[in-house]
Amino acid sequence: MIKRPYRAFLLITIALSLISFRPIAPKPIIIKLATLAPVGSPWHQVLIDIGEEWRQVSKNLVRVKIYPGGVAGDDTDVVLKMRLNQLQAAGLAVQGLGLIDQGIFALTIPLLLDNYDEVQWMRNQLEDDLIARNRAAGFEILAWADVGWIYWFTKSPVRVPADLEGMRVFTWAGGPDMEKIWTALGIQSVNLAATDILAGLQTGLVEAMFTSPLIAASYQFFGIVDHMTRMKWTIMPGAVVITTQAWEQIPADLRPKLRAIALKHGQASAGAIRAMDDEALEVMSGYGLDIIDISPVERALWDAWADKHVNMLRGTLVDTTLFDFVLSAKRRMRQELRAGRD
Repeated sequence: MIKRPYRAFLLITIALSLISFRPIAPKPIIIKLATLAPVGSPWHQVLIDIGEEWRQVSKNLVRVKIYPGGVAGDDTDVVLKMRLNQLQAAGLAVQGLGLIDQGIFALTIPLLLDNYDEVQWMRNQLEDDLIARNRAAGFEILAWADVGWIYWFTKSPVRVPADLEGMRVFTWAGGPDMEKIWTALGIQSVNLAATDILAGLQTGLVEAMFTSPLIAASYQFFGIVDHMTRMKWTIMPGAVVITTQAWEQIPADLRPKLRAIALKHGQASAGAIRAMDDEALEVMSGYGLDIIDISPVERALWDAWADKHVNMLRGTLVDTTLFDFVLSAKRRMRQELRAGRD
């Protein structure tokens, strides 16, 4: 018969041993993700969907906390905060991506691309290089999430390049110095943070800008710059990125699953965003936006203007290697796409 003191000691020992072998839940990995995307916008919804599925697949280990609508600052602020580990991820438009690596601007050369087939073809050529360059800078591209086609929105009608002369054009603060290029073209640039654009328009500091219809509608820019030239000036790439430091804190076996989730939602959003761009144009037109359709002769003037001045972007906006590549690949791109349609 076991004596009571010994029995009590034995029970305590067994209890302690059970506690010591009880698995300890790992500490959650919190990913703070910022974006300029307005609350409720399709880009914001993509990030919500990614975060929720990451939480489910990781069994609550990886949790994404989203800061939408520029509450964490514009893209310049967000990239800096990621470098300081105050934020770990972001949904960035081209300006923010360009602060990490300027290679992304190769996709944004004006009048380079005419349709989404061309966008996808050219991005396929550049993707591996862009991913490697971002990784070397300490960031992982998880998914592309394009903002859409970019058009000119202006306070007075613009049909040909000469109509822009003398206008004050918004350019992104903190990005490549484009002032000399715009000045050479007879156009005054006004560098502003994205969060200051509306104030710049309201005060008359800015008279022209190039942006997507959905952005112009979401931020109510079109009420001031109420003329839009219906010509695809360029594409605005976007992407979901995370710092390499934060990415490598996630267990290695989870990373491929999380990357696949981000990629899935990024691809699924593309069609919705394109459709919403068209809807935004209809809505803005109903509220007084003057959509200007240019003639083939006027378009030819734009093409000639772009061809004449495009080399000014080489080594300024776009690094020389990728600039030379995309311009040389342009003809091959159209030949291959034409052959695929035949």
